[in-house]
Amino acid sequence: MCSSSFDIVYRDRERNVARYNEFRRSMFMIPIKKWEDLTDDKEAIEALEDVYGGNVEELDLLVGLMAEKKIKGFAISETAFNVFLLMATRRLEADRFFTSDFNEMTYTKKGLEWVNTTESLKDVFDRHYPEMTDRWMNSESAFSVWDSPPVAKNPIPLYLRVPPS
Repeated sequence: MCSSSFDIVYRDRERNVARYNEFRRSMFMIPIKKWEDLTDDKEAIEALEDVYGGNVEELDLLVGLMAEKKIKGFAISETAFNVFLLMATRRLEADRFFTSDFNEMTYTKKGLEWVNTTESLKDVFDRHYPEMTDRWMNSESAFSVWDSPPVAKNPIPLYLRVPPS
């Protein structure tokens, strides 16, 4: 671990940032009882035991968040996901364009229809540049290669597929 990592943990301790389990309790989440509840990574468990011994209550929040196993199919862990949910909902609730001004007077009838029917960037391109998407965008996503033929749906995740021989 580099010295800047130690600085961050030390700074969190100086500022009385809650420890990992204390933070989870404050979020009404179940605290961990053993290192295996946090991660399946044997090396990480060994390192945590070296630093914190058997006392999971001493685990620093940032260390716990970095070590916590990810939710299947997600890029973040359970604790981080709960924080994200709280932050995202509060941000939406605080934006007048999603709350009190989410109406025809603000957006117009056509504008509200667009807001309520747009699911992707491709929808925006289709609406404003149909000649472009009809000619070049065969894919479902604006972030895919545009002139490539559409890829058939495959239920097997990309990282589990066997390359063709």
